[in-house]
Amino acid sequence: MPIKNLLCLLAALTATSALAQDWQSLPPPAIDSRPLLTNPLRGLYGWEGGIVPLPRPSSEDYQRFAWADLELREGVYDFSKIDAALNRMPKGNRLAFGILMMDTCCSGHKGDDIPPYLKAHMPKGFRIKADPGNYGHVDTVYVPDWNSPYLLDRWQKLFAALGRHFDGDPRIAWVDLRGYGNWGEGHVAGANAYHWSQFPYDDPAVNLNGAAPGALDSRIALVDAIIDAFPHTQLIAMTDDKAVLVHALKRSPRIGMRRDSWGARMFGESLLGDLTGLDRDLVLSRWQTAPFIVESYGWDKVFEAGLDGIVKQVEDYHISAIGNGNFNVGQWSDLPADKQAALLRSGDRAGYRYVPVTIQYRQTDDCALALKIGWRNDGVAPAYEPWRIHIRLATVSIERETVIDLPKIMPGETSESTACLDKIPSGAYDLQVQVIDPKGSGRTMALPLKVREDSDIYELGRLTVP
Repeated sequence: MPIKNLLCLLAALTATSALAQDWQSLPPPAIDSRPLLTNPLRGLYGWEGGIVPLPRPSSEDYQRFAWADLELREGVYDFSKIDAALNRMPKGNRLAFGILMMDTCCSGHKGDDIPPYLKAHMPKGFRIKADPGNYGHVDTVYVPDWNSPYLLDRWQKLFAALGRHFDGDPRIAWVDLRGYGNWGEGHVAGANAYHWSQFPYDDPAVNLNGAAPGALDSRIALVDAIIDAFPHTQLIAMTDDKAVLVHALKRSPRIGMRRDSWGARMFGESLLGDLTGLDRDLVLSRWQTAPFIVESYGWDKVFEAGLDGIVKQVEDYHISAIGNGNFNVGQWSDLPADKQAALLRSGDRAGYRYVPVTIQYRQTDDCALALKIGWRNDGVAPAYEPWRIHIRLATVSIERETVIDLPKIMPGETSESTACLDKIPSGAYDLQVQVIDPKGSGRTMALPLKVREDSDIYELGRLTVP
């Protein structure tokens, strides 16, 4: 081969090898030791005043509404209370809610939490004594006839109207599958002015017309009405009524769970009850596809499981979100330091916690700058909603950016996301990322890294493009 041709070949091979670089690595960013992250469907959500101080406000606020709030007369609906709650929220925040028919402790309707017109169609309805601590100073509350065909029909029509108004609204975080029983939790405890007693169905002096507790078909009908009305909204099943819980979870893998006894020693036992076999497995594995949301038991059982025990419940049952309230105190300073620390650890442990752990880059013939970012989930649950990574290379005068999907990562696992940025001039660049909601809500994901200018833009390091 002539010397000239050989030199040309060597020059070509040198140029090719210069472009096809080996992967180069940046040091992983330092983890920020601040205790709490506030993220969508993760950590402490807004409830009962939100006494635990958060580095930024919760992304979700939770409320319960009585049926009486929503239907003025038969078929005349008024959703202004829900609309008002939505309109009060800052951009990017979301409302979660549940609808109930009776409330023995905290009724805001003088004990009548269903629309008045319903009573005339339910001769078996009766009244029981309210809890003595009722916020509304109510002596008695009304127990509907859960098996009334008229009640079941009107409930279905209520949710059909709610679904037309709110299903798929990006400002809705989730809707509870509430309905039957006290607080809509699927049980009939909390009666006769004593928190532990059951509704007195066996007392003819109270149950004047022989009403019966809700039959299984009735209880399922109440839940199915909500599922059918909200096919495009995150739904959360209550867990006290095991038969209805299993029914709901079998309807869709996207239906999550809610238990309002977090902190009590019986939390796990009462979650599972007498479930066995595949039904038990269904409940224990649901966190893999849908969130598990909790609220403190309240009363004297807030820390009954122990200060380490409440954190262990978060870890053992893969809890995503905890109600920030109902801790049996009026304000944060009323709690001693050890209990404050336990609540902070619980909120910090709940849900997902995505961390970039490896950062690599190189140039190739096809890509001016190829990036490979390895992510690890240090949390106890995945992020159930889609997220995207906004990647930016920046100097004083130049910015190049691209957007790629953030993969769903199970706890303790890692996954890589890759990107290609074209037309990158030679020079030194700051590599920045921001994790954003692809639906355009403005929500961003906080990472356990030092933030840039309080904007959830994170510096991953500095790299040089030849």
